[in-house]
Amino acid sequence: MAFDEELLYTVSETSRVRFTGIETETSRYDFGFVYTHQFMGKVLVVCMQTGQSALLDVHALEEPRQLYPMLGIALGDTDHVAEFLRLCLDESGKEEHSSNSTLEKM
Repeated sequence: MAFDEELLYTVSETSRVRFTGIETETSRYDFGFVYTHQFMGKVLVVCMQTGQSALLDVHALEEPRQLYPMLGIALGDTDHVAEFLRLCLDESGKEEHSSNSTLEKM
């Protein structure tokens, strides 16, 4: 069977990727962020500890408890992590090599 009949799409692009870690009172979280043009403005967020990933935008963070099932974040850490992710997702709208990055100033 040829893959031509099964392949839905294939897209190549050069994407911006950022790896950032934070620590809460009880846990450490390391995230990978893939800023791409593929998902209608959403960022692919990968939690390195759990291996879970989700497509997120700032609207997805309006209910921080959703991070528990999506990324495996501890329930007690969801508010803190949501605030951090909001900063990271705001970066998706900024220029690729901006020296004014909020995260890089931390």
